[in-house]
Amino acid sequence: MLLKLMVFSLILTPLLHAQEAEKVLNGYDPKVDIISENYEAGPFLIYDCKEKHWTCVLESYYRDCEKSRVTDHHEKKLNMACAAVAEFPTKKSCFQKQLFLVSKNMGTKFCVGKDWKEKEIEL
Repeated sequence: MLLKLMVFSLILTPLLHAQEAEKVLNGYDPKVDIISENYEAGPFLIYDCKEKHWTCVLESYYRDCEKSRVTDHHEKKLNMACAAVAEFPTKKSCFQKQLFLVSKNMGTKFCVGKDWKEKEIEL
């Protein structure tokens, strides 16, 4: 009986200590937030028109996307590099919106330059 109690306590002790770790749901965690070579996860939603995917990124990537879009517009490019979509209060809310947009199979008309949209003929 004493042996069973001792084995039980040895098994239970690490489980109790494992639950004491603080979990940061909205903060930056480099183990999980580096989502590709190009991006780190954050609460800003963009659409990467080159790689054709939605992603939630840090503010610096969002601002770079805005600048890139302005540059592409001035150069009157047919295809924009990316589209800065929205800012969310948390990463989780951004991921939820990303999931919604992916599940609805949203079009990518926002990747076409403004000057080229005017030339497009719709039937």
